[in-house]
Amino acid sequence: MSKHQKTFQLTIRHIDLIEDALRDQIGRLAHAAIADGVPSASAESDALIHELNELLGSLHNQKIFYSQVNRTGVPAG
Repeated sequence: MSKHQKTFQLTIRHIDLIEDALRDQIGRLAHAAIADGVPSASAESDALIHELNELLGSLHNQKIFYSQVNRTGVPAG
């Protein structure tokens, strides 16, 4: 049985592209849900939009923001 890889080598540009694609997909789903006006389709879209927003939040929470680095190399704050 194969195992999933637990670490990935992604650049900041890769993460930005993933975040932009997720936001674009969320926008498309929201626009389609509003345009259709069908409650059942809207509920499905809402669930997917919620899942994509959670993924965006997860990516954001894993970032380390270096606003200020002191001489020890450890970020302040």
